[in-house]
Amino acid sequence: VENFSSIVLSKSGITKIGSKKLKKIDDNNIYLEGNSYLENKEYKIFGNNITIKLNQEISNSNEPVKVINSMGVLKAKGFKSLDREGIIIFNGEVEFIID
Repeated sequence: VENFSSIVLSKSGITKIGSKKLKKIDDNNIYLEGNSYLENKEYKIFGNNITIKLNQEISNSNEPVKVINSMGVLKAKGFKSLDREGIIIFNGEVEFIID
């Protein structure tokens, strides 16, 4: 699917997702190809080539990412979000700019 956006309801709440192109890997895994985003009430994640494991509520990318929340903007070389636990792990150098 091209120019994709949708809302995903999970145990942790509602997340908006979007990408230039969505590829369904199987019933539990999707791949957001190209410029992509994840957004919920806590933060917005902008990146590229994000994989989402729907049944485990895990998303990740090994490409540069920008995260915006109420405290500021964070940039990293990649991320892994464990949504059920409310944890985001960032890869590589991390820069955080406080608003």
